Amino acid sequence: MQPRILYAAIMASAFCVAVEPLVGEPRDETLDEAYFESLKTEVHPKNPPEVSQGVLFRSKVIIGKAGERDLTADVFTPKKIPSEPRPAIVFLHGGSWKFGSPSQFHYHSDYLAKKYGFFAVSVDYRLSGEARFPAALQDAKCAIRWVRSQAKKLNIDPRRVAVCGGSAGGHLSSMVATTASVKEYEGSGGHRKFASHANAAVLFNGEFDMWDLVEKKSLIDAMRQFIGGSPEEMPEKYDELSSIKRIDGKATPTLLLHGTEDRCVSHEQAVAIFNRLKEVGVHAELQLYEDKPHAWFNKEPDRTEALKRMEKFLVSQFGLGKSEK
Repeated sequence: MQPRILYAAIMASAFCVAVEPLVGEPRDETLDEAYFESLKTEVHPKNPPEVSQGVLFRSKVIIGKAGERDLTADVFTPKKIPSEPRPAIVFLHGGSWKFGSPSQFHYHSDYLAKKYGFFAVSVDYRLSGEARFPAALQDAKCAIRWVRSQAKKLNIDPRRVAVCGGSAGGHLSSMVATTASVKEYEGSGGHRKFASHANAAVLFNGEFDMWDLVEKKSLIDAMRQFIGGSPEEMPEKYDELSSIKRIDGKATPTLLLHGTEDRCVSHEQAVAIFNRLKEVGVHAELQLYEDKPHAWFNKEPDRTEALKRMEKFLVSQFGLGKSEK
């Protein structure tokens, strides 16, 4: 079935898989275990990846500090540095903020590096079992700063840096897109003289309103684990992490892609944030995929279809011309 297309604005996302509840708290059983388990394979694609001819893949590149450990990322780039300044993209994987790996976006990274010369980075950010919010967001911003720190050396255009995420990574990407001026989210990972904002955002099946998840009893355990408390204990934090509440005219141009049969995050969240971005005059595009579940964008043939839609958006936003060969 052909996807239904809408246009406007977006931001956010988070994988909805089973996680252990905080001690003494009831387990979220609103989504069956079989469904949770089916999503895990979509967060851990084949690793190492199949790398296209002419593309260089480097694994676990140290790009900064993530608390007490090194912050690392998987990097895809053309073996030959393009003659013209090229765009970059930072990918943030999904997994309920609790699991997942950079391999989720290896396919997308390789594709963009080969076709357009993108400098593509998939980040191994801190998960909720390692550190609570805002650690993961600080790691995402550090990754963007690191990319810009490499601009002169690797011929990257610092004015064309995109962020892209699926599920939990989509949520983090939406926070990047709406918190450019919030200093406490910068962290101490390094490269502070470089900017951490994104020039475009692409978000797959993301959460933009934590209270909508609370109301629908979805991802309750995952949110508690990530935030460090329940909605009753820390209501201000649930507000803080709802990117739909942060939208103003300075938000990043965004593409949102969402399946209408998502049992973790309702596509109504995407529609709501689309409308909000439209209200404040931010460029945004929303595409709904009929009858698609939460992790649809990592399965063929949907993955290729979604990547083509993402490509169209990035070409229009970054003025990309002919493919790099």
